[in-house]
Amino acid sequence: MHYTRNQFEQLPEDANDEQIRLTVEGLECHHYEPLMILKAPGFIQWRKRDILSEFDRLAALPSDHPELVAVSDMGAAEVVEKQMGLLLYHYELLCRLRLGDAEAWDVVHELYEDD
Repeated sequence: MHYTRNQFEQLPEDANDEQIRLTVEGLECHHYEPLMILKAPGFIQWRKRDILSEFDRLAALPSDHPELVAVSDMGAAEVVEKQMGLLLYHYELLCRLRLGDAEAWDVVHELYEDD
């Protein structure tokens, strides 16, 4: 799938500061770290502007950028596409967590508690 900036622009608007803070605290208790190909430091604190900036950064990376070359034997374009898909999935989940969506929290609990 080819991800577009429009898909990222369609993500929900930011939750309020308190919802974000409480979600970060809850996720940190689980040592939650979303699975990504490339590092996304501080992801659980990101806001919509951060995810849009990351989309722009990834879209502008040259194919020989060390960050892309070092992570996989996949081609650079495939790494970027997979990373964008992961970012979109995890940010949508994060937005749902911030709103207290019980099914979203079930995903986290299943991954981090039921082992």
